[in-house]
Amino acid sequence: MNFIVSATTDIGLTKSTNQDSYNVRIFSTKQGKVVLAVLCDGMGGLAKGEVASASLVNAFCKWADNKLPILCENEITDSDIRTDWVGIATEYNEKIKSYAASCGTNMGTTVTALLLTETRYYIINV
Repeated sequence: MNFIVSATTDIGLTKSTNQDSYNVRIFSTKQGKVVLAVLCDGMGGLAKGEVASASLVNAFCKWADNKLPILCENEITDSDIRTDWVGIATEYNEKIKSYAASCGTNMGTTVTALLLTETRYYIINV
C-alpha cells in the first residue's frame, strides 16, 4: 500500500512562539509500508513548551528508528506498541518535569501519535 502524507503547523493568533513539534515518516518494512505521525504541542501558559514538545517527538522518532524495525521483523502486536508508547510518554513526562524543575519553571506537552500499517492502526493521545 502506498501512503501520501503531509503535515503543517500554524502559530495561531495569540501566541508569540509556536510550541508545536511534529514528524511524519514513511518506512518500508518486511510487513509493507508503515507511517508514523507524531504531533506534540506545548501546554498553554507553561514555559518552554517548544522544548517539551520537541523532546517527545524526538523520542518517538528514536523509537521508530531503533525499535520499529525489530517489531516489523515479526508481527507487530498491540501490547508491544502499548508498552513502548506508554513507556515513552511516562519516561519523558518525568524528564520534562525534572528539566523544568532544574530551570525553576513548569512545562509540559500534549502528544498524539499514529502508526498506520497495512492492516492496523495504533493511536496514543495524551
